[in-house]
Amino acid sequence: MLIVGAFLAGLFLILRELIPLLQARGSGVVYTKGHTRKRVERDVEPERFQALCRSRFKAMGLGAIVIAAALGWLVVNTVLVVLDSALPPPPGV
Repeated sequence: MLIVGAFLAGLFLILRELIPLLQARGSGVVYTKGHTRKRVERDVEPERFQALCRSRFKAMGLGAIVIAAALGWLVVNTVLVVLDSALPPPPGV
C-alpha cells in the first residue's frame, strides 16, 4: 500500500510542475511562484522566461526520484516474494 502512495505522491509532484510548464510553453506566459505572482511573457523577457521554465522542469526531478524509488522498491519486493515461494517449506511443517 505504501508503494501505491509513493507512486501517487511522485505523480502529484510531477504534475504540479508539468501542467503550468505546458501552459507556459503554449501561451508564452509563465507566472512566478510565491505570494505575489508576477506575469513573465516570452516576448518581453525571453531570458527570464527560459529560466523560469527551466526551474519548473528541474522541480519535477523530485517527483521522478520518488517514482523511481517506488518502482525499485516494487521490483525488490516482487523478487523477494518470488524467491520466497520458490523455496521448499522448512522441515517439520
